[in-house]
Amino acid sequence: MKVIKYLFCACFIFFSINPHAEENWHIDVHTFSYHFSKRKNNMDWNQVNLGLGLRREFSDSISVQAGFFRNSIDRWSLYAITDWTPISMGNWKAGAYAGIRTNYEKPVMLAGGALLRWQGERYSTTLRLMPKTCNTCSGLISIEFGWKFNM
Repeated sequence: MKVIKYLFCACFIFFSINPHAEENWHIDVHTFSYHFSKRKNNMDWNQVNLGLGLRREFSDSISVQAGFFRNSIDRWSLYAITDWTPISMGNWKAGAYAGIRTNYEKPVMLAGGALLRWQGERYSTTLRLMPKTCNTCSGLISIEFGWKFNM
């Protein structure tokens, strides 16, 4: 029940902050990940992490995103994160992200790391680097593809 409350609060914030700003929305497709260490008990990580997210930009350097994906231990996860990309060179942005994710070692866990994004007029590609955050986890790099639309 706590998970639902956290996600409800995150989604409320996601859709209500700064409602009069120019709104850029993105649909993000989660695809693959690569893990830097082996999983315990000779099991393989799930590295096909299909899912969908909805991202809203508030400025050139701040956006929030929420969605779902099949996680590294082959369970469905929900997440809500904030991206901060203060470094920009042309279509490239770099920075960090932080938020929450569900259904790993605990029902709700923190998520965060570095990100690198190429943002075109309509399409984007994002690489996320996440450090090892728990005893049964691995550091990883993941890739997602986005499509921009305006509301």
